[in-house]
Order: sequence, then C-alpha cells, then structure tokens
Amino acid sequence: MIDKNGKLFGKINLIDLIIIIVLIGLLAFAALKFVSSRNSGTELVDLNISFYSDEVPEFVTDYIEIGASVLDDNKDVTMGKVTGFEVGEPLGFATDANGEVQQVYKNGYKSLRVDMSAVGELGENGATIDGVLYGVGHTLTIYAGKAKLYIKISAIELAG
Repeated sequence: MIDKNGKLFGKINLIDLIIIIVLIGLLAFAALKFVSSRNSGTELVDLNISFYSDEVPEFVTDYIEIGASVLDDNKDVTMGKVTGFEVGEPLGFATDANGEVQQVYKNGYKSLRVDMSAVGELGENGATIDGVLYGVGHTLTIYAGKAKLYIKISAIELAG
C-alpha cells in the first residue's frame, strides 16, 4: 500500500491525503453550519413591545420622545423605536400601623408605560432581538432617548 517514498498506492503522498481529508471535513462542517443557520425556521417579524414601571422620577419622563431609539443598557442592543408613552400616577404600596397594605403616592414620581416597535424573532419564550432573548416580566435598564429607565416588559405582540 505505502511504498518506500511514502506514497499511497505509489501516487498520493500520505500527508497530502490527510490534508485533503481535513479540508473536505472543514468544508462540509462550514456548509452544514451555514445551511442550518439559514433554515432555523425563525424569521424576522415586526413586533410591538410594551414596558411598564410603577415609579419613575417625574423629571425623567420629560426626556422621553416618540421616535427615539430604545437601547438595552446591559446588552448594548438597540431594540427599536418609541411609538408612544403614557405617564400616570405612581403605583406604590406600604403597610400602615394596623398592618394593612395601602396604596401610597410618592411626590415627584410617576408611573410610566412605554410602547416600542421592534424587529425580531418571536418564539415560545419571548422575542429575540439582535441575539438577545426578552420575555414578559423581564426587568432591564433601557435608554428611551435621553431618559434612562429601570423598567419591566409588560407585553410582546406581533405588530398589526
């Protein structure tokens, strides 16, 4: 099989054969990865995502603008654009002297709902935007324009 010159069947050098096999294997692996990532079954769709916070300093709400970009501060992902927001009374609770829970209002604070349009993949566990999975109840820090907000995702829906 291998002659005195190290050639297989007198024609192919054994080292060359190993290199050719490794190259074919690498090409097959790369092709498989490329094809499987393109056919993952998920497609980008338009999404509406809503955020909610019980208490936001009132001065912060003055810096939210419709059309402003929404940035996930922790993941450095631009999530989408603000399509609307609603400022309301703050929603806080405290226990009184009798041990009963009562609603309280903090001066200088407001509740806030922010609506955002985004493009991402919608799956059974939430929406994936730029490789980051977001679900309802997810608490995160976002920038909505110049406003920095510690807020929760309250809804994820298909747009339209």
